[in-house]
Amino acid sequence: MDEIAVLVLNYTFEPLHFTNAKRAITLLLSGKAESVEASPRVIRSPSTAFPLPAVIRLAVYIRKPFLDRVAFNKKNILRRDGYACQYCNRRGDRLPVDHVLPRSRGGETSWTNVVAACLKCNLRKGNRLLEEAGMRLIGPPATTPPCGVLSRLLAKVPRRGSLGDLRGAARGRRTPGPSGPTRTRHRTGGRDDSLQTSGRI
Repeated sequence: MDEIAVLVLNYTFEPLHFTNAKRAITLLLSGKAESVEASPRVIRSPSTAFPLPAVIRLAVYIRKPFLDRVAFNKKNILRRDGYACQYCNRRGDRLPVDHVLPRSRGGETSWTNVVAACLKCNLRKGNRLLEEAGMRLIGPPATTPPCGVLSRLLAKVPRRGSLGDLRGAARGRRTPGPSGPTRTRHRTGGRDDSLQTSGRI
């Protein structure tokens, strides 16, 4: 189980790091994390069967150093959202973006208020609030996109940003050893070439 990589998400669903399956199960059984997506693998005992997680989410928010300063622009918004409309999940590499809370109604141009949105959903929502348009987000916008080694991993599946794709990427990655929710330091070497570092929306 030490060779099975499990993706660890922060409480805010931001990718943190990979750990091994043994450590992930320990976090789940101790109540320090919850399973977001299970893998096909199962651990069996004489009395029960326990599905191995592919992605887990920590029960508390863990602060981590911001090592790579990622530019806030349309291209990075699309990468963060997996090139998928955050209202209907329609995919495309030329999607426009939308302010969840319209700028005319006090909305900010920030990571938490700008999402990828297809043209159909953009037109449907217009200048209205989500409740007024009868729409909802498929998930909360991440405060920042994944950076460093995780951004390079996600770049391998740029148009398929679901957790299933993260699981598939995780299966092909070997983890060097266990790490818990308090081990949040990351080492990045060189330049982050999967996310733009300049430009604006």
